[in-house]
Amino acid sequence: MIRLFVGALLSAVVLFVWGFVFWAASGVTPRFLHPLPNEDEVKQALQKGDIGSGTYLIPYPAPGAMSGADPKREADFVSRSERGPVVEIIYRKEGLDPRNVQEYVAGFCHFLAASLLAGVLLVLAQPGLRRYPARVLFVMLAGVFATVTVGFSKPVWFHHPWPAALYEAAYVVIGWLLAGLVLGLVIRPPTGAAPAAPVSPPAAPPSP
Repeated sequence: MIRLFVGALLSAVVLFVWGFVFWAASGVTPRFLHPLPNEDEVKQALQKGDIGSGTYLIPYPAPGAMSGADPKREADFVSRSERGPVVEIIYRKEGLDPRNVQEYVAGFCHFLAASLLAGVLLVLAQPGLRRYPARVLFVMLAGVFATVTVGFSKPVWFHHPWPAALYEAAYVVIGWLLAGLVLGLVIRPPTGAAPAAPVSPPAAPPSP
């Protein structure tokens, strides 16, 4: 148990540092996050609309448009979607301070929780992961799994640009490779522990 918490804590530190390197120091984000040329006009339009914080879609499907229950609304939604533009807005009306320490504390706690979950999976899989490279690969594959199932659903179902999804996938996979280097080193089977014995097939019944 101590190894689990120590490994998760060190892994969270590594993920926190990697997040700073990728998002702040590497200079890679302008390749997939772009400024609006008319940022002030868009901001003023949103503020003038007096909408609350939330996630918004353009065009928005009216009730019955997606299920086919209302053919008229479905045809209108399809027409507006085909004409474009298609927009997803994540809107925070009250703004935020990017230097707020609480935000960094929450981010570190998020990394710690994720590292604890990865550590628990590693503990459960320990009988088959006696070698260090196998443990590192196991943790990294957990990051690959999360990327494929969650990250890639955004461009597939919500039409987010693939370049952004691929850059974010690289961030996640590399991050969990680094976390795996730590977790695999700290969370390991006890020295000299015998490998799990293979399960023998049931004996055949005696012949009559």
